[in-house]
Amino acid sequence: MNTDSKALFNELLHRLCKYEDCKYSDAMLLHYLLRQGADGTEFKTTAVKVALDALHGCINRRDVQRSVERLTKLELISTRVHANTRTHFSVNRQAVLALLEKPLPRNLPGIDERHFPFLDEWESLHSDAPSAHAANESTVGQEGNPVPQTPNA
Repeated sequence: MNTDSKALFNELLHRLCKYEDCKYSDAMLLHYLLRQGADGTEFKTTAVKVALDALHGCINRRDVQRSVERLTKLELISTRVHANTRTHFSVNRQAVLALLEKPLPRNLPGIDERHFPFLDEWESLHSDAPSAHAANESTVGQEGNPVPQTPNA
């Protein structure tokens, strides 16, 4: 079984949705908190900072707050809220590991390791992307105006 960050996210997403009736945002938040080391030390942040900075606006502040409520209810995380300041997050490592032990069919998207033809074309497009991005490294356009740089997803 693959144990990198992408695989962890897929495993969290599938298990939270299958067993706990959770949302995509819950998996995003839990993965983010694990990445920040909140399973070892308390992590301090705000819902706005998570939504806009850490997750690049993929979910909004209210979705982050709802995810905090759901994950807290499941005892996967705990919080200490300080009024009008940051929230202190802790991940219950044992509860997350117990969730990851629940069985899943191995043929689910993102978990299934079988190869199929579409992946070849997608991989060739993806492998060409860095060279195209490298060609656009300049931050100045033809007329001397800055060229907006888009972050990689």
